[in-house]
Amino acid sequence: MVYPDRIVDFAFCPYPCYQYLADLADPEDWGPDNRILLNYIDFTYRRAAYLQERVDEEGRGKSFIVLDGDFACFNTGLFTPRFEAIYALFQPNNRPDAQPWFLKGFFKSSDLALSEVDVLPARVHYTDNPADLIYDFHLRVRPNIDHILGDENNLARIPEQLRGKGNECLLRRAFEGAVAEAERRAAANYTIAVPQYYNGRIQLLLPLCLTGSQPELALTICREDGFYSARTCLTLDMAYNNARQICRPMASWLAK
Repeated sequence: MVYPDRIVDFAFCPYPCYQYLADLADPEDWGPDNRILLNYIDFTYRRAAYLQERVDEEGRGKSFIVLDGDFACFNTGLFTPRFEAIYALFQPNNRPDAQPWFLKGFFKSSDLALSEVDVLPARVHYTDNPADLIYDFHLRVRPNIDHILGDENNLARIPEQLRGKGNECLLRRAFEGAVAEAERRAAANYTIAVPQYYNGRIQLLLPLCLTGSQPELALTICREDGFYSARTCLTLDMAYNNARQICRPMASWLAK
């Protein structure tokens, strides 16, 4: 079976369900109007659909989306404050010319609403090698400085006092120094590097302090053969949103 790429194409999802999920799950900052939570659930569904398609093709493996004529279900990857897993449960959408499913709600594993699901779906994963999630201090970071400091999107995220004509040398030196410092910080404490998933690969986020002692940007690094490449900087809000798709960031520089 081929699943829709977005959860909004898979099912009609009433917005109040997301607020209920925010209240049910272990408390955290989901941003204005639960924007981070909505992105998280969409991303988790997309990954579950991808993994389930692989299971269907191979004809073996644990299920990531359980489908039955009367229901559909996937593991949100979230937990209640007492560490019960939370699942999304769907029922057939009776409305014509609409998504095939309707989000019934989010339920913890002990809820009787899930009693019809004989085997609850597995939690999604993003790598088969846990080492991908850990910063390797043996590898150097090779930033594409011309791209990062020359790209308009990246440049717009740089602190304003470092931008503008006449500041090119100052910006380059500040950036190079910030990258070198980030490498040393991650080497001293590997938990400084926060994983995110992008374009089918695990990347790591490193804090960049360009004008002071507090991080202002996140440098994305991707492991290559013998080094880390870096081509993009993210704002801290962007970095948190991306990192939260895998797990709740606990590094102090990015945690909310």
